[in-house]
Amino acid sequence: MKSRRVTTALALALFCLWSGMAPGEDLSADGNPFLQVTVGRTPVKAETVQSPGKIYLGLGYRQSLPEGRGMLFLMPGVGPQNFCMRGMKFPIDIIWIVGGKVVGLAKNVSPQFPGAVCSPEPVNFVLEVPGGFCDRNGIKVGDPVKW
Repeated sequence: MKSRRVTTALALALFCLWSGMAPGEDLSADGNPFLQVTVGRTPVKAETVQSPGKIYLGLGYRQSLPEGRGMLFLMPGVGPQNFCMRGMKFPIDIIWIVGGKVVGLAKNVSPQFPGAVCSPEPVNFVLEVPGGFCDRNGIKVGDPVKW
């Protein structure tokens, strides 16, 4: 377990260096580092989370998510991902990402949705954005994702 945490921490540090983001450079009110993500041609200022606790909490219990903002989940590996709407107070779009491209979308998921929202294939990144974002910005499966 300890080696997995060390590997994950090293991966995030390399990710930050590769993306030009210094750890702690720009933090959200919740202490999550921001990263500029571009989906297709649309920029998103995304909070990044990777710890099991932060992934579990996600955007739960927040009142809203401003347009142009999101949360990028750095999953521990490529695999099937399941997200629920626990504690959510607003609808979201979920963008499933692997290999630098969008492989699936879950649009306008209601905060009252009772089940799990599952990735259409194994992924290692998940981006949550305000509900309707994908339609407003023409985001579709196959779009490139960069940071």
